[in-house]
Amino acid sequence: MLGSTIVWPWLLANAVACAGLIVEIANLGVFPRLRPIAAEEEAVDLYVAMRDEADNASAFLDAALAMRGVARIVVADDASTDGTAAILARYAARDARLRIVAAAAHGKRAALAAAVAAVPPRSRWMLFTDADVRLSADAAATLVAYARSEAAAAATAWLRVETPSFASLLLAPIVTLFLLQVLPMRAARGTDPRYAAGNGQCFLVRADAYAACGGHAGLASVVEDVALARALKRAGYRVALASGADLASVRGYASFLDNARGLGRSLYYGAGAVGCVLFALWQLLLALAPLPLWAARALTARRLREKSLSVVLAPVGALAASAAAILAAWEGMRGAVRWRGRTVSVGESSGRS
Repeated sequence: MLGSTIVWPWLLANAVACAGLIVEIANLGVFPRLRPIAAEEEAVDLYVAMRDEADNASAFLDAALAMRGVARIVVADDASTDGTAAILARYAARDARLRIVAAAAHGKRAALAAAVAAVPPRSRWMLFTDADVRLSADAAATLVAYARSEAAAAATAWLRVETPSFASLLLAPIVTLFLLQVLPMRAARGTDPRYAAGNGQCFLVRADAYAACGGHAGLASVVEDVALARALKRAGYRVALASGADLASVRGYASFLDNARGLGRSLYYGAGAVGCVLFALWQLLLALAPLPLWAARALTARRLREKSLSVVLAPVGALAASAAAILAAWEGMRGAVRWRGRTVSVGESSGRS
């Protein structure tokens, strides 16, 4: 009796893990790793929301202003209380391409909507990103070339994650594992809004398509990047997905709680408490099947340039992700999901603003 009690969960865990691995292998065939290319430059307007980003603002602007093809950078300062505004003012005085919008909008989605309303795009392409992203000089040109090659109105990429802490080493790669093992990538290449995915850290969209789908102003979801992808698909546009690990990097969160809430916030507002619990169970099963989990994580690590140590620690990361999902379900049901000192409401964003 004891033997079968142990064997059946192990068999179930390995079946689930192997099924996910098979889906991932199929998905990787249509999820390319973009390489920087010296493509013909086409003007891009870049939009970013910032809240208390004094530690990131200078490095972000240095990289963004050095990027080829950037016509303007529009920053929505979402009621920052640190030195962000002063840094932005110094850079704006030196470079006329930088425009600052005061947006006490309480969340990334609303802040970006305010930025676009205040400074509408003049370029054909718009690039949405985050303050903790470091874009390479060829990032915009490469994304535009990729969108064109896919006959898509938008392209969104998952970036290389810099892991400054043990918690980020464990939890940062979970998002792309979930993407590659759950989303049917071939279906996502079409216009069916049921198969939508997006990464607000790197989301390029053609300005006419953005306007036609209502943009950020028309979104009502906390998970604003997925909602934007879904809105574009509803309007009949395609969104191309890829790894942008060679185009840009993003800094992971430092503490376990921030990492857990960063993952859990999107889970809860994307799938609710039940979805969080199912995700937690899935991660627990993966932790019981280390061999297929290690294989799966090795594949994502290669495509996203993740650290080898994160692959070795994959079972521990699965347990940590399970705990993060349960925390998200608990805080969400209590209406206490918080980020950047605010309680997150349905009208707010999943981004770092």
